[in-house]
Amino acid sequence: MKKTLVLFSLFAMMVTSMSLKAQEIMITLAPGWNWISYPNAEVMEIDEALGEFVPMEGDIIQSQFGNSRFIRSRWTGEVTHFMPSWGYMYYSTRTENVEFAFVQATTTAVVTSLPTDITAVSAVVGGTVTLTEGGHLIQRGVCWGTEPNPDIDGNHTSEEPVMGNFSDTIVGLNPNTTYYVRAYAVTDDGLAYGVNMSFTTDHEYVDLALSSGTLWATCNIGAATPEGYGNYYAWGETTPKSTYTENNYRFGSYGAYTKYCNNGWGLNGFFDNKTTLEPADDAATVNMGNGARTPTYEEWQELISHTTSTWTTRNGVYGRQLTASN
Repeated sequence: MKKTLVLFSLFAMMVTSMSLKAQEIMITLAPGWNWISYPNAEVMEIDEALGEFVPMEGDIIQSQFGNSRFIRSRWTGEVTHFMPSWGYMYYSTRTENVEFAFVQATTTAVVTSLPTDITAVSAVVGGTVTLTEGGHLIQRGVCWGTEPNPDIDGNHTSEEPVMGNFSDTIVGLNPNTTYYVRAYAVTDDGLAYGVNMSFTTDHEYVDLALSSGTLWATCNIGAATPEGYGNYYAWGETTPKSTYTENNYRFGSYGAYTKYCNNGWGLNGFFDNKTTLEPADDAATVNMGNGARTPTYEEWQELISHTTSTWTTRNGVYGRQLTASN
């Protein structure tokens, strides 16, 4: 199968963040109504934002959209969270001034990049780490494995603790295997991960030093070994079937085809004279990915004319072995 390099745009990157405890801002409440502002850059539940402060029965928090009252040791009403940059009214039932610590969160934003430059045994992975306020970055990198949510207890890289973009090439991967990867960051406040990204490594291939540069896969589609038979596919179909008839063909039936047909064979006189599969209709591309496709007639001819063919048996299966000059 001929391999081509596909570069993916980083617009597909996704973000997740972890809130880490940081410094506190002191707020003074007088008896009755008080104006207070919420300074954090992220949404936070009331109890979390108030930190160690214990409200009194009957206290009220009011926003422009509603209010909540502290009744039976919990907040009840429309206001359930503090919103960034919003102002609030707080009614204190105490008879004296009191201070509370508004917990301020430092957010570590960890972005996992979409893997690129995927081969049968390697891939380029990476991400971005940003500390929006305070904190100290100790370590960053990526974790990977064959199960979702890999962590630093397994395979991982360790990059220089500098904020911003980074990438690394991971090697020693298994061909035709799906891997999960996510970026991580360790700060003095904790550990944060980005979201999962997945990729599937290429099938193994053989470089026969052909003048066209075509690289041939080591096995059939659906097979895991060179001697494996793999799957059967109808032309232009990408999934195998239990039976193959004119009546269950994807693109019509005899004399009434809707694609990949020449004059006289299409539905209501339709014809497109297409003899090369589009990627979406190519079983090799859909099932093997990463630039694989069904060989053309000319590529088969090149393979045959530039290799030596001998009959052989491998693991009990009789077939032809093609050997190139290299």
